[in-house]
Amino acid sequence: MNEALPREIHAVLITIGGARMLLPNAIVAEIVPLAGVEAIEGAPAWLLGSMRWRERTIPLVSLPMLTGTAAQEDAKRARVAVLKTLDGRDELPYFGLISQGLPRLTTITPELLVRTDDGQQLAAGTSAHVLVRSDQAIIPDLNWIEAKVAQALGV
Repeated sequence: MNEALPREIHAVLITIGGARMLLPNAIVAEIVPLAGVEAIEGAPAWLLGSMRWRERTIPLVSLPMLTGTAAQEDAKRARVAVLKTLDGRDELPYFGLISQGLPRLTTITPELLVRTDDGQQLAAGTSAHVLVRSDQAIIPDLNWIEAKVAQALGV
């Protein structure tokens, strides 16, 4: 069966490391307060630890530290964006990204999304730079991020 792509995509703009990230709403499980972080022995600095969420233990990632765009995460107004993974690993169904403030829901159509990176070399963990209405945003490379987290955890 040949199904047409959706005309609209429900998305979320989340501030991560001072930049806005555009994520499909379907992968954002929940935005929760940052609390109860436990260190993971031998983990890289960007893997801040793990935390309990809905009877699970999820890894907590600093995207700016992972991508090398910042040395430390801003803990003011910090929250955790709990994301569903795309690769379907039973060992890593969710992970958390440190975020600031509250997310903003938006609806994306092809007319409202303009790519702005013009073929430039993109930073690791970035799929695209875009303009959504009047907001500059980054579309993260979730497959790359998940692979790094899985590799760091040995799963």
